[in-house]
Amino acid sequence: MRAWLRLLRLELLRLARSRGVAIAVFLLLAIGFYAAWRGGRNIEAAESSAVAAETAYRDQLAYLLSSYPPATEAGEMLYYLAFPAPQPSLPLAALARGRTEVEAASLRIRLLALEGQLYEHETVNPRLAAAGDLDLAFLLIALLPLFIIALTYDLVSSEREGGTWNLVRLFARPRRLLALKVASRACLVGAVVAVPVAVAASLAGFSFDGRAGWAMALIALHTLFWFALCLGVASRRRSSTANAMILVGTWVALTLLAPAALSLANAILHPVPEALELTVRQRQGYHEAWDLTKDETMQDFFEDYPEWSDRTVPEDVFTWAWYYAMNHRGDQAARDASRAYRDVLREREEWARRWSLFVPPLAAQLALDRLAATDLSAQLAYQDAVRRHHERLKTYFYPVFFDAVPIDAVDWDGVPAFEPAVLEESATRAGLPAATALLLTSILILAAGARISGPRAD
Repeated sequence: MRAWLRLLRLELLRLARSRGVAIAVFLLLAIGFYAAWRGGRNIEAAESSAVAAETAYRDQLAYLLSSYPPATEAGEMLYYLAFPAPQPSLPLAALARGRTEVEAASLRIRLLALEGQLYEHETVNPRLAAAGDLDLAFLLIALLPLFIIALTYDLVSSEREGGTWNLVRLFARPRRLLALKVASRACLVGAVVAVPVAVAASLAGFSFDGRAGWAMALIALHTLFWFALCLGVASRRRSSTANAMILVGTWVALTLLAPAALSLANAILHPVPEALELTVRQRQGYHEAWDLTKDETMQDFFEDYPEWSDRTVPEDVFTWAWYYAMNHRGDQAARDASRAYRDVLREREEWARRWSLFVPPLAAQLALDRLAATDLSAQLAYQDAVRRHHERLKTYFYPVFFDAVPIDAVDWDGVPAFEPAVLEESATRAGLPAATALLLTSILILAAGARISGPRAD
């Protein structure tokens, strides 16, 4: 054991003396520290945004109450009042940003037609969104494999090409020596991974729950996958140049080409209509109501709210009950298109998850997004929570509209608060498929490599 530890220490010292390795470690740690810091700042920003939304609501409510005469119908003031609907972020969002970089997670909604409000928020330039975000998941999934390749592509070939392999074999068996080389590099890579992840955990306040445990397992298994792949290639009788070309080509295929091909196939198989179409339909349904009689508009409203069907609105007088019913008609016009839009998005996500299992790095990325609740399903769940909140607000204020209640008679303290979307999916279900794919693929690669008798002298 002492000899093993001594050899491991010597191998680590040899790696540390390499200027290229030192530069690569410095760059990866610098990127990791930046990604960890930015992830922590994003979590803080999400928390601040939720507090700011509630503060803005209270300030706006106070301003409107002081600006309107107390006898003013509440429907007029509610036209302007925006209600906060912030979705809190999980600490793991500091690790994998997912769709939160381009999707709003802290909406402020009014009692007007909702569909347009859900899709009118653009948080980032589309070109920047296409480039992606520099988070720790990108570092660990996309950049770290290149570092592993640089460390392992010439595990044996460099000794052979230098003419020292036969001499080295005198001190240890080939397989044991190869395991020692891999162990030394695994220690170095583990340190490069552990340091920024620990910084992110400290800044974001990770709690080691099931989701964090599965995330760490996925990171470890993804690293194991690349070590297994590199070991399977480097242990064969090829030149260092050939090994490097094969491994870099594999990295390009698994990290860039395969995900792009799956995304293209997904888009062809599950075409998604533009979200703008929902806004257009909602606005058409709303504006068409101006040309209808008020009774026709109210009949459409009563289809969804039969409890108000005994109420009538005058044809020749503006009423807020009719106005908000007209806005509801806009949502009715976009309802089927909105449901179809969400169904297609869910189909695309399920298809991507299923086929990503054949591309282990992509499976790991999607699983991290899922564990961090920054994937598409989390965004759709948030939108559904906003819809439920909008419905509760309308139910609360419809009596105010139909009875023409003045501002000072409304119980503003009893307004329903937003209930964030709840993560119904277990951490095991979110992380297990990708972890299984990574582990099985690594085992298959190592088993295929074990069929070779091992490195031998030339």
